[in-house]
Amino acid sequence: MLTRTCKQENGGIDLLFHTNTESGKMADLESDPHVNISFLNNAGEWASIAGTATVVTDREFVRKYYSPSLKAWFGDLGDGVHDGGPGDPRIAMIRVSTVTATYMVVRKGMVARGMDVAQGMVTGEVAGINRLREIGSGEVEGWRERWRSVQ
Repeated sequence: MLTRTCKQENGGIDLLFHTNTESGKMADLESDPHVNISFLNNAGEWASIAGTATVVTDREFVRKYYSPSLKAWFGDLGDGVHDGGPGDPRIAMIRVSTVTATYMVVRKGMVARGMDVAQGMVTGEVAGINRLREIGSGEVEGWRERWRSVQ
């Protein structure tokens, strides 16, 4: 289980998610830590991030990103330990270290996009309504190094 909360590290290049250490996700990540995370907004813009996931169980790290809303996802088992609080050993973080990213940004408003699509249907030309950008591993590492140098 991943919660709906996503945090960022290293200037936003790496992502953090809360998880339950007792879920099947732990075995999945142990078997293969390569992941892909995709986001989509209401405008139709999207991002796809490929990376490597590691599970962080360090209590200090978990407490740093803990949110009381996690109790709704973990519940209280009534044993004084597994209570959905910041010390609950079931709560861990999945850190996704970005390797590459691709994203699409809408360049035009809805009316202009509709006109471009209609024009493309008539002329056979591809509608130019979006901007696609691919960020390779070299660029990601360059960003990560620049971020570390200012810390």
